[in-house]
Amino acid sequence: MLVVIGDLVADLIVLGGAVLEHGTDNPAEIRLTRGGSAANVAVAAASRHPVRFIGRVGDDTLARALVGELEAAGVEVRVQRAGRTGSIVVLVDAVGERTMITDRGAAAELEAIEPAWLEGAEWVHAPLYGFAVTRSRTALTDAVARAAAGGARVSIDLSSVATMRELGAARLQRILDGVRPDVVFANDDEARAGAELGVAVTGVYVVKRGPDPVSVTVDGVSSDVPVERVDDVLDSTGAGDAFAAGYVAAALSGAGPHESARAGGALAMSALRRPGAL
Repeated sequence: MLVVIGDLVADLIVLGGAVLEHGTDNPAEIRLTRGGSAANVAVAAASRHPVRFIGRVGDDTLARALVGELEAAGVEVRVQRAGRTGSIVVLVDAVGERTMITDRGAAAELEAIEPAWLEGAEWVHAPLYGFAVTRSRTALTDAVARAAAGGARVSIDLSSVATMRELGAARLQRILDGVRPDVVFANDDEARAGAELGVAVTGVYVVKRGPDPVSVTVDGVSSDVPVERVDDVLDSTGAGDAFAAGYVAAALSGAGPHESARAGGALAMSALRRPGAL
């Protein structure tokens, strides 16, 4: 069982809304989709390996719809319910790049996780967003430690330059040292931010670089894994999450880091050709 812990929110995708003229109408294509990095990973991996999602949502109609969508995709869902479900406005430019306006709502208020929710975990994946505030950071760190003590492997996605900088070098390093992930995922910007902060990454370090080869570092030795180039990118939302899902599912099937990175790249290609996450 792959256990993914983190955010389940609504994404309001605005295609063509990255450049706005203030004080008047701005035509765009707008779609409401399921979002949240952790939820995206869970759905993208569900067809490849049994998956359980753990998170916190509001006690509202939106949460019921989002949970139902995860379950319909084959994900086993365990959520705490209180407050208001989070939402993210995603402004997508002409080349598929995103600018996000984020309100995590209840997702930022994760409390201690029931031990039974971690039963059967072979791998725990956690985006960095879940570590952003003290209460959820404590709950998530404790849950990961329990799962790892039971033999689960662990991965963290650095997720967001803004979150990394908000945490700061010392706190981010304490998170990585405390969790001791087997695999750390980052994109090129996040890897540069980590280097600027002086953060040391142990385990396998996988850096996604858009259309350029993925950098995979194992035991201090880095090598490149080519990826397919996509010329018709519609929206990059969820591509990194799809990559993580493909990587982890392959690793759980026995693949090594480089083969897993190729599997992650193949699944990420699907996310680039559609609005919203997989």
